[in-house]
Amino acid sequence: MLFGRGSKGGIGGYNFTEECRQALARAREEANLLGHEYVSTEHLVLGLTSLPNGEAYRILAALDVDVPSLRARIIDTCKPQKNASHQGRDLPYTSRAKKVLELAMTEARELRYDYVGAEHLLLGVLREEKGVGAQSLAEFGVTVERARAILLGQTLPASTDFTVVIDDASERSIYEQIVNRIQEGVAVGNLKPGDRLPTVRHLADKLDIAPGTVARAYGELERLGVVVTEGARGTRVAQRERPPMPASERPQTLVGLLRPVAVAGFHLGASAPELRAALEDAMKDIFPESEAA
Repeated sequence: MLFGRGSKGGIGGYNFTEECRQALARAREEANLLGHEYVSTEHLVLGLTSLPNGEAYRILAALDVDVPSLRARIIDTCKPQKNASHQGRDLPYTSRAKKVLELAMTEARELRYDYVGAEHLLLGVLREEKGVGAQSLAEFGVTVERARAILLGQTLPASTDFTVVIDDASERSIYEQIVNRIQEGVAVGNLKPGDRLPTVRHLADKLDIAPGTVARAYGELERLGVVVTEGARGTRVAQRERPPMPASERPQTLVGLLRPVAVAGFHLGASAPELRAALEDAMKDIFPESEAA
């Protein structure tokens, strides 16, 4: 049993609110309905989202989360076992779910609450970043920082206004366009180190493309050192560092990069001075004037 007899819903010296206990009970019910033999982080999210009048639900609504879609996503991810039946069984908590409870108590203590509510349970789920619960919430743009800000009535962490625009008429694939667009955003300063990029799901929905295409683009950007992915915290722009390429090798590499541009310019009928002028124009907003001169 999670709570000892006569503990009034207490554990580890903390009192759990009635709503929190209901969420935990619902989590076990959700696991039973799915035919699972355990209660994990994804079931905790299902339990929290089954209480529409609860504090955790309010936080998610304030973050514009489509809760039915979130629930559908989790159920699809955790694969119901249709032939299994564990109705009425007191299912055990996984190590991640137990960790969530510890983190929920930590959140309550750090925020100076004298109880653990459903809102702290939600924060605990988000802090256990490797759990399916946190990863599913991250797909809907929910991070522990944003959820905590809503709970405390604070201004939400600033998000970048940068947007990815796809040109359907371009000969480049959508994957290449996403990579190039974000690289350019970093180069011209529209994206700064630490800025959060849209989640894979959000960007895929916005562009009406497969999430796998966005995930592949983010993976390539991470390989290039442009972004860093931090589990449930999402993907952020990495600190800019010069690539470890010896100065002696850079000229020939640059020639290889620019040669196709020169060839394309030739076939457009451009002159060498026009190409040089175009290159100088293209460098604007990327290199300081003193460096470009």
